[in-house]
Amino acid sequence: MSASLPPSLRLAQAVGIMTSAFLSGKLAAESYFRPASFETSEQVLTRIVGGVLAVSYAFVPSMSQAPNTLLVREWHTTYGRGAAASPALAMLSTLSFLYLSYNLSFTLNHHKAEVYALAAIATGSIVPFTLIVMKTVNGKMYRKVEKSKGLARSEEMSESQDKKGEKSQELLDRWAMLNFGRGLLPFTGACLGFYASFFMTS
Repeated sequence: MSASLPPSLRLAQAVGIMTSAFLSGKLAAESYFRPASFETSEQVLTRIVGGVLAVSYAFVPSMSQAPNTLLVREWHTTYGRGAAASPALAMLSTLSFLYLSYNLSFTLNHHKAEVYALAAIATGSIVPFTLIVMKTVNGKMYRKVEKSKGLARSEEMSESQDKKGEKSQELLDRWAMLNFGRGLLPFTGACLGFYASFFMTS
């Protein structure tokens, strides 16, 4: 347990765990929940009250029936919101875990320090994961967004039928799968931080 820790370390525990858990839920929600322009009043309330339901209900499944022009634009809106907040949240959580790891490294709690370091690595890994693993699908989706400019929301873009995975819906499905996997990284960080904080004795 962490009863003997000073207030600064307790604060770091709370910030690290809560931020990484929220970030995980936010990323997972972006994969399977729809954007604000499709929300009902009940879904707005859910999004406000439940932090992990950051984007609201059924994004990818509901968009599967939308014209591809609207689909890629809504993806762009959702992704843009995430890109504006996620790196800062990941940095805050990662720094909190690193602060804990550093301060416990030279004490009897050095085993906790190692687990906090792993939590920091797991949470911070969303940045290289995004830049490396998701680079291709993000790039293709951005090209679809560019292609949709000048078209009405209800108008269909012409799309190549001969290249597997090049259609908007297929790209969105692949993005959702990768993004959900990305959300597991801060979830792992939150679990490790929680374990170190409340279940490790030394």
